[in-house]
Amino acid sequence: MTSKFLELQESMASLATAELCDSNAALLASGDLRCLLPVFKIYGQCRAFSGPIVTLKVFEDNVLVRELLETRGEGRVLVIDGGGSMRCALVGGNLGQLAQNMGWAGVVVNGCIRDVDEIDGCDIGVRALASHPQKSNKRGIGEKHVPVHIGGTLVHDGEWLYADSDGVLISKTELSI
Repeated sequence: MTSKFLELQESMASLATAELCDSNAALLASGDLRCLLPVFKIYGQCRAFSGPIVTLKVFEDNVLVRELLETRGEGRVLVIDGGGSMRCALVGGNLGQLAQNMGWAGVVVNGCIRDVDEIDGCDIGVRALASHPQKSNKRGIGEKHVPVHIGGTLVHDGEWLYADSDGVLISKTELSI
């Protein structure tokens, strides 16, 4: 990764979600800044991460997850609407390592992950509802770059995500304090 990319990651990760909420009350009131419901568990080495969003809608099938994570992440965040399924994992250790190697800032899963110890060793941020030991189906069914409903809000491809220990924010535009 380039030093410019690492600097960008550090500066974005330093934006605390609480501070962003405090300094952007008008955006919260208008809906241009939204807080996801506090239902996500924290995984991965990066407790704070942010970046432009790439959306994916799948159900118990992670073929498209792999396809997207095989592309250059360039500091983006993959937001996966897995329908909230608790019956299998959409992301495991191999995909966590792939996301790290390809330069993704993080992955948010409205569903489960597995290989938690491996994902916790990856230098990315991951949020998911829970862990589950069973792998997903491999049919390749789903939709890329579509609006998804997660954490009680509608999330669009190209919006910005900010995550830290306090929670996850979605913004229509890149924010600064």
